Amino acid sequence: METISSTRRVGGTEDVSDVYEKYGKADFLASVLGMFTGIGVLVLVSALIAAGAGGIDYQLNLINADGGLDEATIIGLGVAVLVVFASFLAGGFAAGRMSRYDGGMNGLGAGLWLILLVAIFAALGAWVGAEYNAFSQVDLPNWLAQVDVDDVTAMAIASSAVLVVATLLGGYVGGRLGETYHARVDAALVDAARKEV
Repeated sequence: METISSTRRVGGTEDVSDVYEKYGKADFLASVLGMFTGIGVLVLVSALIAAGAGGIDYQLNLINADGGLDEATIIGLGVAVLVVFASFLAGGFAAGRMSRYDGGMNGLGAGLWLILLVAIFAALGAWVGAEYNAFSQVDLPNWLAQVDVDDVTAMAIASSAVLVVATLLGGYVGGRLGETYHARVDAALVDAARKEV
C-alpha cells in the first residue's frame, strides 16, 4: 500500500491518498451544470404553480417585462423564496454530487453563476434595450433589473436581496448534501483498504 501523504478526514476516517488535493476545490463544470439544474427545476416548479395553484399569486420578480414595478404580496414572495431555495438546493446537490469534494463551494458556485447571468442580462436590458433581457421575457429571475427602474421601492430591493440569499443558501446546503454520498463511499473504500492490509 502507498505511503499516506495527506490526512484529510473523509466520512469520519482518515483518507489514505492525495485524491482530494488533486480533485478537490472549485469545479467549473460541476457548478455550471448545477446552475442549469437549478434553473430547470425553477422553471418546472414555476410552471406547475402557475398551472395548478394560480391563486397563490406566486411572484418570482417584482420587475415586469416592460421594466415596471409590480405590486408585491407577502404570500407570493414567500412562495417564491421557497421555490428558489428548493430549486437551488437541487442545483447545489447536483453540483456537489458531480464535484465529489467541496460540494458546498460548488453548490454556492451554481448560485453565483445564476446571479452573474441575471446581472449580465439586466445590464443588457438597461443599456441596449429591455428586449435583450432574456430573463425578463421568459419570467426567469430578473432581480437586478431594477437598476433601470426610476421609482424602485424598498420592497423590490428587499425581495431581490432575499431571493439572491435564498439562491446562494440553497446552492450551498444542496452542495453539502450532494458531497455526503461520496464521503460515505470514500469511508467505505478506506475501511476496505485497511482490512486488506
